[in-house]
Amino acid sequence: MCIYIGIEDLVANALIELVEKSEKREVLFKQLDEYGAQVIKYLNDKQEQAVLVLSKERTNDFLHDYSDYFELFSSGIDEGIRLKEGVSVSQLWEKFRGYLSVDVMLAFMDRVSVSALGVSA
Repeated sequence: MCIYIGIEDLVANALIELVEKSEKREVLFKQLDEYGAQVIKYLNDKQEQAVLVLSKERTNDFLHDYSDYFELFSSGIDEGIRLKEGVSVSQLWEKFRGYLSVDVMLAFMDRVSVSALGVSA
């Protein structure tokens, strides 16, 4: 069985880790790329077949579908996604972690994966 990880799970879990460990409420797309690669590596190392399902179209759909939670931002030449004011980590946990398998949740929380976001686990 293959595990498919979409932009919504990647962003939400990256922001959960960032807020809990550093109180940062935004993540750059280049950080998401590295985080996603580490999450996939973690799962593959555990003999789980996993792939990221990312595209510009899926990202646009994600920003539309979850506009109550997230917004696009720019910082110079870098772009990323920001957690909207008033959205709590507990809301993200409830919406985006409640249905994850243990292996996938552990991959998102793994020390090496989280370090790709620029924070210590």
